[in-house]
Amino acid sequence: MSASEEQESSEVDLAQAFGADGDVSTQCFTIYIPNKDRAGREIGDQRKWVLEAIHLLAAINGGATAMPPVEGGWLDERGQVLWENPVVVYSFIRADEFLANLPRLREFIHRMGRETNQGEIGFEFDGRFYRIRTYDAP
Repeated sequence: MSASEEQESSEVDLAQAFGADGDVSTQCFTIYIPNKDRAGREIGDQRKWVLEAIHLLAAINGGATAMPPVEGGWLDERGQVLWENPVVVYSFIRADEFLANLPRLREFIHRMGRETNQGEIGFEFDGRFYRIRTYDAP
C-alpha cells in the first residue's frame, strides 16, 4: 500500500464523527470594522457597524462572528502609520446565498467607508485581501 493510499484509508469523516448535519463551508468572508477615520479620529459608532455587519452576514450565511478589537496600523496618504483597533467580523459562506447578496454586501461596505470617512476598507475572501479606497455615491 502506498503512502497516499494509507493516508486516504486513515482519513476521518469529521462530520460523521461529530454528528454534524448540513453542508460544510470552506470559504470565509471577513471584514474589518474600523474605529478611526482616515485622519486618525475615533468614529464613535464602531459598535453600530459591527452589529450591522453581523446581522447582514448572519442573514446571508446563517451566522457571523465578531472578534474583540485587535490592534493594527495602516499607512495613510502621507506615509504615516495610523494605529487603530478594528473589529474583525467573519462568516463562513453559503455560496448561493452569498453570490445572490453581493450587491447588499457592496452597499454596506461602501456606505461604511463613506460614512466613517475611511481611507480604505479591507475585506478578505478565500485567502485574498481586498482594499476599497473609492466609495460608491449614496
